[in-house]
Amino acid sequence: MPALGQMENATLMEVEHTPPVHKRMLDILPGVSGGVARIMVGQPFDTIKTRLQVLGKGTIGAAGMPADMVYTSGMDCVRKMMKAEGPTSLYKGTVAPLLGNMVLLGIHFPTFTKTRAYLEQGDAPGAFTPWKILAAGAAAGAAGSVVSTPTELIRTKMQMVRKNNILAQMKGAAAGGLNPEENYKGNWDCAKKILRNHGLRGIYSGYLSTLLRDMQGYAWFFFGYEATIHYLAGQHGKTRADLEYWQVMGAGVMAGFGLWGSMFPIDTIKSKIQADSLSKPEFKGTIDCMKRSIAIEGYGGLWRGVTAALWRAIPVNAAIFLAVEGTRQLISDSEETIDALAASVQDKSLAA
Repeated sequence: MPALGQMENATLMEVEHTPPVHKRMLDILPGVSGGVARIMVGQPFDTIKTRLQVLGKGTIGAAGMPADMVYTSGMDCVRKMMKAEGPTSLYKGTVAPLLGNMVLLGIHFPTFTKTRAYLEQGDAPGAFTPWKILAAGAAAGAAGSVVSTPTELIRTKMQMVRKNNILAQMKGAAAGGLNPEENYKGNWDCAKKILRNHGLRGIYSGYLSTLLRDMQGYAWFFFGYEATIHYLAGQHGKTRADLEYWQVMGAGVMAGFGLWGSMFPIDTIKSKIQADSLSKPEFKGTIDCMKRSIAIEGYGGLWRGVTAALWRAIPVNAAIFLAVEGTRQLISDSEETIDALAASVQDKSLAA
């Protein structure tokens, strides 16, 4: 029988055990794969949503703009963009959110999983407590907002370059239209100019609205998914691993509806703030933007573009969770091989 000291040390080692580096990387990979799926499938829908929020008919941003830059619906937006800017315009500003979402969902999923596990300590196996799911989702959203704010700012700025050039030319600006410091040639050029001229405050423009949006949105995002999975699995005493891929995709769609249905009005405010000029801002902050938007556009203006967002939620969130769960299954099936490979690499490095 081991001595008391040995038993205490064994317990301490178990509590303080840190998984190997490759294990921590594998925890992140499902979220990273989901981030890639989100952007490659969803970027065109997001471009349309943002343009409708900022340049939809009757919005503050559409005032004084030429007819081909004011959109009455999602299809009208697509037609005008394809005619004036070509099909690649739907993917304008993709690089920043692609890289950002790989990191972002690599934060969201582990944060949600670990926060939920902490809150559910002592609960019966398979327990489903709604407030704990919502709280864990909100924590994931808060953690991710640190990454989503700058990546979405850059995407929004890139989507608005043509609009800002036309507006500057209409106001009599020099050839080339816009102030060179706000006329961005690409994602990296945009990030550099914002940081150089406005610092961290500039690159985090719209952070408050993004934080509030993400906490609310991801609370219902994860709740929508987990509640659907719990219902589907619980019907026949199944586990998550027993579900068909179409059921996982369906749960992903419900997550998307939860996300956008809960957070769309504040996402509209976030889009307006991030589309605003950093040098000569029209809005003083989140509250000012909300008050002026409601006064001019009505409450309905806060929901402009929601149809595009909900259509987007179907393929995008089905793809996200298909990628996430597929990657998890692949890792699970390959875990012994990965462990053996990692151990072999570690042994060789120690021998060297």
